[in-house]
Amino acid sequence: MISEHQGQFAPPAAEEAAAAADLAALTRFLQANETRLIEMHIAYSITRSYNAHVSTLPEAWRASVQGLNGAIALMLETRGAAEVDYDSNIGDDPSTVYGIDVARRHGLRGVPLAMFLSNFKGYRDSYLRLVQLTGFPAATEALYLRLLRGFFDRAEIGICTQWGRGVVDADHDRLLAENQRVVNEKNKYLTIFESIQTPVFLIDAEGGIENMNHAAALLLSRDVVPGSVYYGSAARRSFRALFGLDPRGIGPLLPEHEIETIDGRRWVSVSTQEMLDVSRKFLGTVISFTDVTDERRAREEAEALARAKTDFLATMSHEIRTPIHSIGGIVELLRQDALPPRAAGYVEAIDRSARVLTSIVSEILDYSRIEAGGMMLERVDFPLAEVTAEVGRVIEPLVARKPGLLLHVDCPQALPCVSGDPAKLRQILLNLAGNAVKFTEAGAVVIGLDLISRTPGRVLARFSVRDTGPGIAPERLEQIFRPFTQSDSSIERKHGGTGLGLAISRRLAEMMGAELTVESHPGEGSCFRLVVPLDLAVRQGADCARARAEATPPTQALRLLLVEDDAVNRLVTETLLRQAGHQVRLAETGEAALQALAGQGFDLVLTDLNLPDLSGFDLGRAIRAHADPAIARLPIAALSAHGPAVDAAALAAAGIGGFLAKPFPFARLEDLLRRVTGFASPRPIGSGGPARAEGAGQGAGLGLVDLTVLRGHAEALGPAPTGRIVATFKASLVHTGAALEAAVEADRWNEVAMIAHRLKSSARHVGLLALAEEAERAEMLASASGRRSAELAGPVADLILSCRAAVGLVEAIWAEIAG
Repeated sequence: MISEHQGQFAPPAAEEAAAAADLAALTRFLQANETRLIEMHIAYSITRSYNAHVSTLPEAWRASVQGLNGAIALMLETRGAAEVDYDSNIGDDPSTVYGIDVARRHGLRGVPLAMFLSNFKGYRDSYLRLVQLTGFPAATEALYLRLLRGFFDRAEIGICTQWGRGVVDADHDRLLAENQRVVNEKNKYLTIFESIQTPVFLIDAEGGIENMNHAAALLLSRDVVPGSVYYGSAARRSFRALFGLDPRGIGPLLPEHEIETIDGRRWVSVSTQEMLDVSRKFLGTVISFTDVTDERRAREEAEALARAKTDFLATMSHEIRTPIHSIGGIVELLRQDALPPRAAGYVEAIDRSARVLTSIVSEILDYSRIEAGGMMLERVDFPLAEVTAEVGRVIEPLVARKPGLLLHVDCPQALPCVSGDPAKLRQILLNLAGNAVKFTEAGAVVIGLDLISRTPGRVLARFSVRDTGPGIAPERLEQIFRPFTQSDSSIERKHGGTGLGLAISRRLAEMMGAELTVESHPGEGSCFRLVVPLDLAVRQGADCARARAEATPPTQALRLLLVEDDAVNRLVTETLLRQAGHQVRLAETGEAALQALAGQGFDLVLTDLNLPDLSGFDLGRAIRAHADPAIARLPIAALSAHGPAVDAAALAAAGIGGFLAKPFPFARLEDLLRRVTGFASPRPIGSGGPARAEGAGQGAGLGLVDLTVLRGHAEALGPAPTGRIVATFKASLVHTGAALEAAVEADRWNEVAMIAHRLKSSARHVGLLALAEEAERAEMLASASGRRSAELAGPVADLILSCRAAVGLVEAIWAEIAG
């Protein structure tokens, strides 16, 4: 290297030296522009097609530029600004010594003189252009250019002199040693490449596989050994043809892709990286596979188990809720009679038990809805203090039953109006406060609220529920948030419950971006804290209450397209919507709905999810893909008897913005319209009376009928429309029975499932709960794969008989209600 020769050069005479400051400035200038010189020379090499013969990595270029800068600095230090003496002896100055060194090293590598000189002239060009482009004063620029030209001229003399001497024996031996070292280095990195257990492919610019390691080759053949692809002569294969992927369109990471291997189909994660080659000599891509088949299979199995669990919970809860409603209805009928005190006490005990069961079932349904992604957050403005006040009012009667227990609501006076979901907040706090009262016999329960922080447009609120109860052991603190878990088995024996309340509360908190934690010590009570971020409402103070009052959306008569294939469901929903002041057009199939959309403007599409030709999901996707932008932007809401089993993510993916489970309280339909369209009905739906009081006791006739359904229809819609609903249902029963018989005879069990699904929904709309349950069982049996016809024939035959019996039953019920 040139630094090894530094001591052999004498410093310049004083009269020959320019100002030391100018020379030092040139040295600093070149060192500061090291990266720019590299970039300029790489560009020079590429434009002259030298890149095929030079280094691929920037650091190799950096070493060359640093070597040049060092030689130039040594020249300036020892020769100053004296004129170049072209007649001086070779090897007497830093310039020619540098030329001799680089010529020897590159000659040993077999680089031709013409190629090396051409590349070296590129360096000269880069250095001179850098000075010319910088804008130095004219005298300084002239000095720098003279010095640099002199250096490169003398360096080229050294290069040519060394090349002219030829390669002596010592250099020949050194060349052989260098070549051996290069071969060993290549073999080392090839061995490393072949030893990588992750399949790696080197893809050329045309998408062909230039090389692959042993792990990659084993995906395609068992008869390969390490290095066989590198040293083999087989033609290059197309990566796209082998694996169905265009290397140019993958992106940095493709999480999952299925490929065909010698051992069958596998799922892989695909990573790509462009070659790190600034010389652009090796253009292409490095692609690696990571096998994720086992992880994917485990995830699918876990998701299937979760879906099965959720479906089971939802199904069982619905099965249990129906007889509970019947019990509640019988209790209401018994209360209307003059019962002796003892019998009246029994009735009240039955009622309390029914309410407990209803609460348990509601918790299970809530949990299944959350698991299925069917729980949605709402966003309304509300006073923050109102939440704790309402929770206190609800809990107060429970506290009053325990003489030794006190309730405190600790809430600052000045709290803002915020925007969020107050119902979910209340649900969490009611669960926490209810637990505190349940487990605390004496002392106090304190419901608190304070603000941790307040920034423009946002607050961080902290709710707390403290009690003086028995406390919780430290090792049980996290377990209590797991579903179906109590902090102690004795609690389950003493207080009952599902162990779902805290699991639901934490999941709701997570949905809101909140954090629910607990601090407790045995014998010292517990403190649950809910920290939730909330946006500030635009209107504050007195305006907050007015804002809530004004939050009711403006009224508007909407143009609605109702897509429903069941006659009873269609009539009930149509009647509700027309009486509320809306225009309604009916369609019984998805295709009919699309035709209707093309000929008339609508404000909303209300569709069932089970249609004869398309599913509601397919209809939603077809609307979103419509060529007419006005139709493609239409709001869509779904009505379905599937309830919590409906996948919220699937609804969103289909462009469906609202969902309502059938049968529904009439007021819920009004809520759906307001939420999806932003308008209220001219005559709000449900103002004349609910179709069902959700969760309340239901009238029953021997556990077969919910009398309050038809009574609610009569109150909300009037006797005449309700009579038409009953008549339509009776007619549909006759048709349903005949259709079921025909489908069974033809062994068309998918059709049986669809008919049973429609019957389930329409039977609930008139309160025939037992018939709805029977239809639901038939639907589940007919939908299950692997069932034999003999297994299904009996339940379906029973359902056909029930349809015939229900004709007279619903007629008698309506006659009694209508008077």
